[in-house]
Amino acid sequence: MVMNKQTDVLDDLITLARSLGATAAAVLPAESLVIEDRFAALCAGPTRCPSYGLAPGCPPHAIPPAVFRRHLRDYYHVVAFKIDVPAEVLMDERRLPIARDIHRIAATLERTALSCGMRRAQGLAAGSCKELFCAQDEACMVLSRRQPCRHPDLARPSLSAMGVDFMALAASAGWDCKPIDPRQTAIDQTVMGLLAGLVLLA
Repeated sequence: MVMNKQTDVLDDLITLARSLGATAAAVLPAESLVIEDRFAALCAGPTRCPSYGLAPGCPPHAIPPAVFRRHLRDYYHVVAFKIDVPAEVLMDERRLPIARDIHRIAATLERTALSCGMRRAQGLAAGSCKELFCAQDEACMVLSRRQPCRHPDLARPSLSAMGVDFMALAASAGWDCKPIDPRQTAIDQTVMGLLAGLVLLA
């Protein structure tokens, strides 16, 4: 009976993700997530992300991949979802409203899972919450003043900050996803990419 109820909740979350605008959604074993330190390291690398250090969900403030890898042992399922996006859009600010939608979907799925009794549900999403929700503010309230987040119902930690391998996630979900070459996308406007989010479920 418990298993049937859990299956129903997972199915409902998939349906909800699609209704909120996800192109596709899938239930995966939590252990299928591939966590790589190098993805978080890229945030602070030679081509440093402009959001590095500006948000609690981004390096160096986010949970590091090594800790997140251990954290995953407490979870059984992942509801992963994506929005397909022309690759050229991912290269500029046109990606921002889509990334906001990814955070909104992740946050909504998390709240729904919590309301269904999955007490450790945790949403993650592509992109920095500072860039997406507080770009007009000089500093993050959480980091600069130790005050509550301005957008707790929307902002979620960054997938990349946790070291989640996007390509492996897409492969596990059966989504077609290839590395994007900016030189190619400048020529071929038919190349598609994706933005993704997920919710961890115990």
